[in-house]
Amino acid sequence: MSAAQAAALESGARQLLAQADLSGAATRLQEAADLWRDLNSDHRAASCLLLAASTWRLAGVLDAGTAVVEQAAALTLSPELARGFELERAEQALARGHSALAHALMEAFLTRHGAQLEPLLRAQVLQRRAAAATAAHYWPQAAADFFAAAELLQTGGHAADAEAARLAGAAVLVHWDSVAAESAWDELVALPASDGAAAARRGLVGGQIALLRGDLPVAVQRFDAARQGALDARDALSYLAASTHAADVLVELDLAQQAYARLATAWATLGDLLGREAAADLVRPPLLRLRERLGAQAFASVREGYEAARRRA
Repeated sequence: MSAAQAAALESGARQLLAQADLSGAATRLQEAADLWRDLNSDHRAASCLLLAASTWRLAGVLDAGTAVVEQAAALTLSPELARGFELERAEQALARGHSALAHALMEAFLTRHGAQLEPLLRAQVLQRRAAAATAAHYWPQAAADFFAAAELLQTGGHAADAEAARLAGAAVLVHWDSVAAESAWDELVALPASDGAAAARRGLVGGQIALLRGDLPVAVQRFDAARQGALDARDALSYLAASTHAADVLVELDLAQQAYARLATAWATLGDLLGREAAADLVRPPLLRLRERLGAQAFASVREGYEAARRRA
């Protein structure tokens, strides 16, 4: 038993993390923690346990993560590590679906430690509390935390992350106050999008806001803008999401042929980006859902109309 052995286990855990072997990495970290504890190095043991707990959580092995957190209670923790375990308890509660408990734990954490946190870390914790509030349907609290995080990120020079936080705030606020959500979105998009990825994010969130407000034509326009942004960014998943959302809304507007056109275009476009087989795997499910919604005969008629229009064009 030696410090070298414990350090070697930590090194092995880092290698396993790089290989996405989460369970293996967490096991190594626990073994390293046992050695550090035997060597009377509570700080190193606690550091390993904290990383093991979060790794087990990310692996979905929540009972193991909880057991690791309980082990750490017997150690002498530095203030930084004690804060880390407080946050980990909140994250584990959220992972288990106990969103109200997670929100309460994060609220208590920020009350105790928020003033001492670096702005970037405070922004990150605010966003995690917002995630817990969203899961608990605490819409105003979630929006407030996302907007507060955005201000900290903007001040710190993280403009893209700030915009993402503002969009998240608008997306949750629409469940509470759709007028305020629309206003927040309008304020954001008054500035040019930095790139196609930003345009895609804006369009997807703006489309959902318009949809929840019942403004279906505007929702289609925004989802189409998201399609273009995703295409510019070569972001296949955002392109598929925007195309699918637009098609769903077009069906509600009794524009089934246009809905089919969005999905047919997505099949061709994603084929260029990903290859024909991958595109088929992605687009076939929404096409089948469209067929179910319309019925087989109406779907066939829509498809024939689309193909005829293409031949004329």
